[in-house]
Amino acid sequence: MRLDAALKRHAVTKAGEEALLFQGRRLSWGDLNEGVNRVANALLNLGARHGDRVMLLMNNSVEFILVYYGLARIGCISAPVMPTLTAADIEYIAETLAAKMIIADGPSTELAVSISGKVASVTAVIGVGEHALPLDLVALAKEAGPEDPDIDVDTHDPLTIKFTSGTTGVPKGCVRSHYNFVMASISIQVETPVLDSDIGLIAQPFAAGMAVMLLAVYVFKGVRMIVLPAFDAGQYLSAIETERVTHAAAMDWMARRFSAHPSFATTDLSSLRILHGINQLGSLIPIYAQGTFKAGITAGYASSEAGGLVTFKTPADFARVAADPTFSGGHSSGRACRLHQVQCLDDNLRPVPHGEVGELAIKGPTVFTGYWKAPEETAKTLKDGWLLTGDLAEIDADGYMYLRGRKRDMIRTGGLNVYPAEIEPRLLLYPGISEIAVIGIPDREWGERVVACATASGAIDEAAFMAYCRENLAPHKRPKALYLFERFPMTASGKVKKADLVEIVQSLAATS
Repeated sequence: MRLDAALKRHAVTKAGEEALLFQGRRLSWGDLNEGVNRVANALLNLGARHGDRVMLLMNNSVEFILVYYGLARIGCISAPVMPTLTAADIEYIAETLAAKMIIADGPSTELAVSISGKVASVTAVIGVGEHALPLDLVALAKEAGPEDPDIDVDTHDPLTIKFTSGTTGVPKGCVRSHYNFVMASISIQVETPVLDSDIGLIAQPFAAGMAVMLLAVYVFKGVRMIVLPAFDAGQYLSAIETERVTHAAAMDWMARRFSAHPSFATTDLSSLRILHGINQLGSLIPIYAQGTFKAGITAGYASSEAGGLVTFKTPADFARVAADPTFSGGHSSGRACRLHQVQCLDDNLRPVPHGEVGELAIKGPTVFTGYWKAPEETAKTLKDGWLLTGDLAEIDADGYMYLRGRKRDMIRTGGLNVYPAEIEPRLLLYPGISEIAVIGIPDREWGERVVACATASGAIDEAAFMAYCRENLAPHKRPKALYLFERFPMTASGKVKKADLVEIVQSLAATS
């Protein structure tokens, strides 16, 4: 049960069928498998060996896929890193990994060379695309043999290390095995199956996590894939229409952007069968109103440590919301999938009753094996086979799970707990609000004061916004102030840095 096993099979059973389209470049399953073999053999020729860590500083490309699967084929451990991270973070990750090699595309090659001079373990820096390095991946692969390298790789061997960009502290490396990835693909097939006839679209960066999971699912099933170099609303819509995409994913922020694009209303979206990832009902309003859109929506809870999706909100759940707006499960993250156990625990790690908030805990075959070279952090996070996520949630009597925010983000005001994730979806429904983040700032009288931070598509009347909050939120949950931003401080993986927002708002409050 190896990540690359399905690819080998497709190279036999449908070698000539198209597997991948990237910027006009088309590869069959046979081409893809041979390319993986050539990259694997090229890296072996350079000294890569089973268990070595190889950092990838690469944007979306065919070469990323060849490298990712090539490393898996020879038992090396890939470590994709967002090139947008700071140089200090990337150097820290390389040092922590004791990386054997760095593979970087054009924009990141100078940084890779600089890091290689500081991290003693690095023996080679390989360039992709336009670069001035002596080692070029495409040339090396062309010179290497097309045969399978035939390296013994166990199903429980580490496959990849995903460093969480995080919102506090230094990056931590989540180690996931071949088994974790294959079981995550199987879990999706059990809950919301990808069909043989599907055509998949990937627009998120491979290094961020979600996209590489989609890649694994599509390769596992053997469906044709359309990969974009990066998310662009116009290109995303065009790809769906031109290539007749049937299966795609989009986070809420992506949905808001493509639904606001000038070509959205006239794009033919009728081919879409499944659109995954949108969970805020407000983001779906313009999509449902688009005349050609008929797809089912799916969503769920996922994290790097959980190893992908562990709860699923199905098309039937979304359809039920449309038929019955009072259906509370519409605001949930779905129900636990068949391969996982999901519970909410108190501070003593005991399950809380239905409807009460506790820390979300997960057990299942996709859960990561631990943090790289961080046994103490691993021990805090993995207890008796359970992953303690650090997320607060509640589960109702029907099994629907509702996120209430990060444990560290919970606001304590006047002796009451306030959960930002409960408030934010409601505030997003206010006209003109593009993004929302609810935070707590210190308050002498109440302990913490609830504050709303927002980006907006136009002018927002604060008095009208506050009146909306009074109508829709309990008194202790209502923001006491609204701060408008041009943009939020974000991590490389697209998470709002709430700790930075707290500092900014405190500074603004002190000078007002």
